[in-house]
Amino acid sequence: MTGLTAHRVAAFITDAFLEGRYTIERVDEHQFRIGLPEIASPWDVLRLVESLSVGPLSADRHDGDVLVSDTRWSTLDADDELDAVADGGAVPASVDSECSLATAENCFAVTPDDEPRTERAKTEDMDVSLLKKGGIYEVHSASDSYYDVDVVAGECSCPDTADRCKHLRRVDLEITAGLVPRPDGRLP
Repeated sequence: MTGLTAHRVAAFITDAFLEGRYTIERVDEHQFRIGLPEIASPWDVLRLVESLSVGPLSADRHDGDVLVSDTRWSTLDADDELDAVADGGAVPASVDSECSLATAENCFAVTPDDEPRTERAKTEDMDVSLLKKGGIYEVHSASDSYYDVDVVAGECSCPDTADRCKHLRRVDLEITAGLVPRPDGRLP
């Protein structure tokens, strides 16, 4: 088989995952939605997302389900046109240049010129991981909350209404320091 098919998606659901009923629904030509058993925890969803994000497949959490896409095709843009995206292609994103690329310590050193949100981004305990090529990251904060950060769009799912919240700033710092993959999924 070639391309994205239900059989290819189903091949990743093995006995290593929860027993129960999984549903695979075609959303469009290049996407499937996987419904997990009712007993699935958020960690089970993340494990499945991680195992599905290989090669041209990209997986993301969506309303308790997993949305699997063929990353060679983007979603509809503002003009409702489907744009092809080359596998592993670079995704433009602006990363703060607040620190040098020399070391991670330089990036997280607090300076007197730092804004309060930048200082919190540098000092608070946060775990950052790339969820999806294209610049979608997940931030696990010290308050045990999870936020999705889109560095390309400059958006975060947190309730902060500031132009650039501490989560977005933290992701930018970790990309610049080389601690997480770049938005295109490649390591620095």
